[in-house]
Amino acid sequence: MIFTIKFAFTKLNMHNNNLTIKIIILLLIGIPAFVSAQLSPKDAISQMKKGINMGNTLEGPNGADWGNPFPEEYYFDMYKNEGFNFIRIPVRWDNHMGKTTPFKIDETWFSRVEQIIDWGLARGLFIVVNSHHDDWIKTGYADPVNQARFDSLWSQIAVRFKGKSEKLIFEICNEPVNISKENTDEMHQKAINVIRKTNPTRLIIFQGTNWGGSDGLINAAIPNDKYLIGSFHSYDPYPFGLDGTGTFTTTDANNLKAKFQAVKNWSDKNNIPVFLGEFGGTSKCDYNSRMKQYKTYMELSETFGFAPCAWDDGGEFRIFYRQTKTWFDDLKDILVHSSVKSPKISNLSIVQDTIVKLTWTNMATNYDSIYIERRTSATSFNRIAALKGSTITFSEYNLKGNIEYYYRIIGHYNTNPDLFSNPLKILMPTYVSKVRKLFTGQAMAIPGKVEAENFDIGGEGFTYHDSDSKNISGAYRPDEAIDIYERLDGTYLVADNYPGEWLEYTVDIAEKGLYDITAATAAFAGGGTFQLKIGSVESENIVAPTTYSWYNTKTVTFSMTLDAGIQIMRLTFIAKPLFNIDYLEFTRNTTATNKSLANNQFNVFQNQQELIFNLEMDQNVETLKIYNILGSLVKTFQKPGTNFRISTQDLHSGVYVVQLVSENQKFSKKIIIQ
Repeated sequence: MIFTIKFAFTKLNMHNNNLTIKIIILLLIGIPAFVSAQLSPKDAISQMKKGINMGNTLEGPNGADWGNPFPEEYYFDMYKNEGFNFIRIPVRWDNHMGKTTPFKIDETWFSRVEQIIDWGLARGLFIVVNSHHDDWIKTGYADPVNQARFDSLWSQIAVRFKGKSEKLIFEICNEPVNISKENTDEMHQKAINVIRKTNPTRLIIFQGTNWGGSDGLINAAIPNDKYLIGSFHSYDPYPFGLDGTGTFTTTDANNLKAKFQAVKNWSDKNNIPVFLGEFGGTSKCDYNSRMKQYKTYMELSETFGFAPCAWDDGGEFRIFYRQTKTWFDDLKDILVHSSVKSPKISNLSIVQDTIVKLTWTNMATNYDSIYIERRTSATSFNRIAALKGSTITFSEYNLKGNIEYYYRIIGHYNTNPDLFSNPLKILMPTYVSKVRKLFTGQAMAIPGKVEAENFDIGGEGFTYHDSDSKNISGAYRPDEAIDIYERLDGTYLVADNYPGEWLEYTVDIAEKGLYDITAATAAFAGGGTFQLKIGSVESENIVAPTTYSWYNTKTVTFSMTLDAGIQIMRLTFIAKPLFNIDYLEFTRNTTATNKSLANNQFNVFQNQQELIFNLEMDQNVETLKIYNILGSLVKTFQKPGTNFRISTQDLHSGVYVVQLVSENQKFSKKIIIQ
């Protein structure tokens, strides 16, 4: 901070040395009462965290003639209440000041601008006021009359506002296009010299030539002044940001980061803080890309210490609906409630017809909980789930078709402000005359038992497939084709399961991990096979044992590593002999004896002529090796992926050992190739 000491002197009798000394001592004792802290450029920018432009409001040729009304005082209550702490007020002065000396600014206009500024300052907001769309100085800078007029403009502004709060910041000229770099540099220095006559410590923003981009700032001549803030504008990537074409990609985000880094390097070198005076993307942009773009700007501004000020023009860049006193919350909440520590959505997708699955990365480790919010085009965001703070996935089902659903994730703190992700939307397709319903009214809980006869309601080819259209026994769910038999104890078996038939169940898996699955089946002659697919994870082919009965069951147990959340489980019947099935029971496997394997699981199963590997490893796998029962190495693979497939056509049936090598650790599993 810079301190100014203000003394109020009266005439002293300089011949009375004792009196003089006493007065000086009294003044020194009283210094704290006369000290005021002068706001430095760095202090100001460090406080200016959330900003918005009051665009297309005072910069029309005559003021409010670009579709927006003149500002009203309630604007600033709404800005402050929503969390913004600085407002940029673009002003065109041209038609409100004389064109010949003394170039006087119209008093009515001047008073109106001053009132608007005072509304903001009275609420503790930083206010940036500028010369915006005053193209006469840019295109006609060579004319001495225009230069004198521009100097007079800033002289009048400086005199009029010299007593205002230090939170009022002057910005010399918006986007100096159609004027040379040399003239831009000169124009800024002259205006600063004029302002300094009456405002010796007022903070001043300067910009580089052309459209005020980062290159213009980096290459600008730095004015001779101590109270400067550098500014640049960015609607990158172009043409996405301004024309709305294409998408916002990872490459675009990296390019934007490189641009911010270059400006940060300039800032550090010259000891000048940075004001991002305008940024955004038109409403014509792809929605999901646009939300990511705004979030990226806010993250980069926070990372590099810039003061971000989103462009809001009431039109294609609208954020604040001024006449209706409402907000476009999707953008507003990104601007005031997001952070580099917000949850970051990695994927929003529809899996297995009607299930919406949301996955994300928690950018902080201390959330008290995670909130999921959803809206449609016709509704506002509402909380639909409150989850543990460590949760990274969420699914829901049975949403209506042909509707766009918008989701966002909030890292919630009990005592600190919530942190919002950017929202994303997804279209739920329409499935003609087919709607999945849950037979028991809710998803089957895992861990837990899934009764085979309680498959989802939806119909042939959608939630089940049967070779014929009749329920032969008619004992249970008689209007559906699946053959279900009742036993004497009142329980049921799904029977007559021919190869290629299948059943689907909506399941809710409580926790990601390894599960032991026990299937109860009955068959006069064992050897028939089936397979489970849960989400994207497939089991090996499971063999039904011989029970010498169609009603008395035996169990067979196998394991699968499952993701958490709501998913579709498909039970597919692979091969004869026929068998009946009673239930599938899931138990969380927490008894691994090898500490290394507890967090490093891998499953291997055979699907026809392929081996499919599902690797759940904490570290990268360097080598995968397959040995036969005699210990001879038969196959080696370098750096396999998380899901890895190999052909078994050149492997004989029998027992093999799969070995993974990772960071000098070895993990082995025995498999049987049929």
